[in-house]
Amino acid sequence: MTAPLAGDWQELFAPCAPDRARATIELNVVRRDGQPFLLLPTQARLASRSLALYPAQTTKARAAKLLFNFALRLGLKPRLEKIPLPLADDDPFARFLAETAKVTGGIFPRFAILAGNPRAEGRRFVFLLFDAGGRPAAVVKAGSSGAARRMLTHEEHFLQTAPPQARGLPKLRATLNSPRAQAFALDFFGGHPPRLDDTGPLAELLTSWVAAGRLVAIKDLDAWQRLVAAAADRPLPGPVRALADTQVHATLAHGDCAPWNVKVAHGKWTLLDWERSELAGVPGWDWFHFVMQPAVLVRREAMPGLLTRFERLLAGEDFVRYARHAGMAGSERALALAYLCYRTRITRQTEGLEALVALEHAATERWFSATG
Repeated sequence: MTAPLAGDWQELFAPCAPDRARATIELNVVRRDGQPFLLLPTQARLASRSLALYPAQTTKARAAKLLFNFALRLGLKPRLEKIPLPLADDDPFARFLAETAKVTGGIFPRFAILAGNPRAEGRRFVFLLFDAGGRPAAVVKAGSSGAARRMLTHEEHFLQTAPPQARGLPKLRATLNSPRAQAFALDFFGGHPPRLDDTGPLAELLTSWVAAGRLVAIKDLDAWQRLVAAAADRPLPGPVRALADTQVHATLAHGDCAPWNVKVAHGKWTLLDWERSELAGVPGWDWFHFVMQPAVLVRREAMPGLLTRFERLLAGEDFVRYARHAGMAGSERALALAYLCYRTRITRQTEGLEALVALEHAATERWFSATG
């Protein structure tokens, strides 16, 4: 008997008794910290290809992924928990997966699932669909809770309305909004995440997002207004408050620009997971995030190292050039501190929050001790 799984990915599908199912798909369950993390096809070849869903970052995680993939390629079958998924013929979400994968004849596609963080509000699930020949055909992002639907709606709207010439954005293929599930489909992007210190292409990409002819006061940006509203409970440092009337060039903003949300193929960067995106965002924040998130979550650097890394980022030649282009030259440190305030007051990520709070205090003291 299969143990019940924690999480709500099965709620995307209509309930179906096994004796009434058009098809039953079996999935192998890989757990992390006791929770379902990856759900893989039982066929070793498809399971191996499904590991592309997991952008392992730490040395330990990369080694585990490599060994697991090696075992699958040798035809070994790791002893994993299995779960059957009976699919009804009239299930809207199952039909959406089949249409997106372009399988015909009333069959359902094979797929893998990357389960979102079970502790995060609005948990979403990423499906990798395979076509009839076993090749990756598309990616579907889906959720069922109210919070998940709001984030999916935001991401879908952003991808529909972002400037069509913007670099690094995926294109929407199809959408679904049913009583049980909300989802959208994208092309499958192969490739690999960039190296943690690979900021050369990042500089080009973020510079291309800046609307150099469009000045905006920071106080008029949505992200800034959210930050100010949150400051009622925890006041902002003086140098951050003083930024309100500063004018910068508006920029597209990803909102979670980290190496694990990037795919690099043939030198081309494509960013995924745009649920925190802004059509007019604060310049510099995506760059700060790309460098500092891995330092906090992957390298787990101590406070002196984090602060030194941040200062080297701000003084780097590429960033100095970007700051001039974005109209933020002279305000780099205040905007860096504002980024930390946003992460500790608004985003409040489930991991690394204590380190970011400490970094905010250390940066305030070292950079602005004379001004408070």
